[in-house]
Amino acid sequence: ERVKLSNLSTADVLFVVDDSGSMGGEQEKLAANFAAFIANLDQTNLGRRANNLEPIDFHVAVTTTSIFQNSPTGNTTCRSDCPGAAGGLVCCDTSTSTGAPVGPMLVAKRCDPAASQCGAGLECRSDCAGLLGENVCCDPTTKAAPLTETVACATAGIDCGNLGTHYAFDGLCTPGNAINGEYYPHGAFVGLGDNPRVLHFDKELYPALDAAGQPIRDPALPACSDGSKVCNRQGYTAAQLKGWFAAQDTTGKWSGNAIVGTCGSGEEQALQASRLAVEKAVAGQQTDTRSATGQVAASKADWPHPNSKLVVVYLGDEDDCSNPQDASAGIILVGPAGNDTCVADASSPQPKEFPVSDMVGYFTGLGRPLGAAFMVSTAQTSCQDDACTPGQCCDYQCTGSTSVCRTAVCGGQAAGIRLLEASHELKAAGADVVDGSMCDPSFATILDRIADIVKPPTGLLLPSQPASADIVVLRITNDAGVTRKTCRGPAPAGMTTAAAKAAGYDWWFTATRDQLTDAQQTPTGASLNIFINHATNNCEANPGE
Repeated sequence: ERVKLSNLSTADVLFVVDDSGSMGGEQEKLAANFAAFIANLDQTNLGRRANNLEPIDFHVAVTTTSIFQNSPTGNTTCRSDCPGAAGGLVCCDTSTSTGAPVGPMLVAKRCDPAASQCGAGLECRSDCAGLLGENVCCDPTTKAAPLTETVACATAGIDCGNLGTHYAFDGLCTPGNAINGEYYPHGAFVGLGDNPRVLHFDKELYPALDAAGQPIRDPALPACSDGSKVCNRQGYTAAQLKGWFAAQDTTGKWSGNAIVGTCGSGEEQALQASRLAVEKAVAGQQTDTRSATGQVAASKADWPHPNSKLVVVYLGDEDDCSNPQDASAGIILVGPAGNDTCVADASSPQPKEFPVSDMVGYFTGLGRPLGAAFMVSTAQTSCQDDACTPGQCCDYQCTGSTSVCRTAVCGGQAAGIRLLEASHELKAAGADVVDGSMCDPSFATILDRIADIVKPPTGLLLPSQPASADIVVLRITNDAGVTRKTCRGPAPAGMTTAAAKAAGYDWWFTATRDQLTDAQQTPTGASLNIFINHATNNCEANPGE
């Protein structure tokens, strides 16, 4: 049998970070332990280059769970008899004493910059007061939005909410990289100031060396911005890229693309945000602050890449509440975390939340290799994969006391039921998936495991099962079919993983395609799954071999 390795050597990684009010501690843990994620991939690439193999590259972007928050109004319902808008179903303010309709609920008039819809003296702009980033009609001088429009609805008698779609700092939340009055990301890539929105850890960071031991760099590429000899294709060093993701000042304060703040929506929509982010990227609608040559200039984001693996990493302390952005057809958020209307909707006979299977179906339908990681609220403070079950975990590291399970900025606030359901469905569809608790004090371990699924497949999946392990020889051949290397193995069934590695076997059969843990790597008799022991560096193949 000949099994040709995928020529996959690139991964596009999207971090979807909850930016609601209780996420300060978890964002800091992500920032503080990101180095473990990078160190794993660094070590892999250094090892590959040392063995004359092509390094992998990975491209990191961040978005948040904020799309909108549908807040209760208390006296607005869908009616067809609303004064000023009679005859059509609109959200209508009603008298709190008599219940009689008073007038339509009005919002700023949305517009299309390509069409003249605002009238004399007004412009369709995205810098209007309190509505940054959203196209509405407003005065170009005062930035006030005098034009309003009614809000249509579909079912008479049901309540309407007030759709909040912009950051509104209250003096209690932490801004992070958010801007007061700015439009929620809606899946857009985010970052601090003019930091690049996509951090390109590309192959140029792991260059081949010339005869004198100096790194070889394409002269057509921009010089390294700090005068060093090793940097990515834009001219940035690995240290700069890491610092843009997360950096800590002398006072201990964290900043960077990962610190998205705690001023976002309390109606977290992680699955929909990730879908919107990828949809925008595939359509070429994601923007970056840096050009391909490293200039500070708005440009189309270079993400995703052709023939790349897509890896989505979710971090949040509440469950997903992806639902329609509609004042009446969507979920009006009411109640405390863990016992709110999003949680109640999940068990409703006619839920408004988008089916998890629809979200998973979008990603599996992209035709790309997939990976996903879920760091969510579980019943366990520390767990891995199938051992993780939905619950409210305790983050003692963040609260600072083993007698305090959670605070306003720490701990699991609501069980990650839908998120873990998405994890199981993705895994069943063949994606590489890692699950963990967002309360785990060892974030470095979780991020190290996530780095493992960013890499190309570590093992081989055979098209048919050999009759016996005793007669199997594993060779690496080049494009011409000439053997380049014969690998030592297989390790015999019954050996422990540690013993097989200590004995220096290059490969062996395993019982499962998943080969992340020692138990999953245990040598077995002949199977469809071959584990490659990368520690020996003797059975490494280039993509396409």
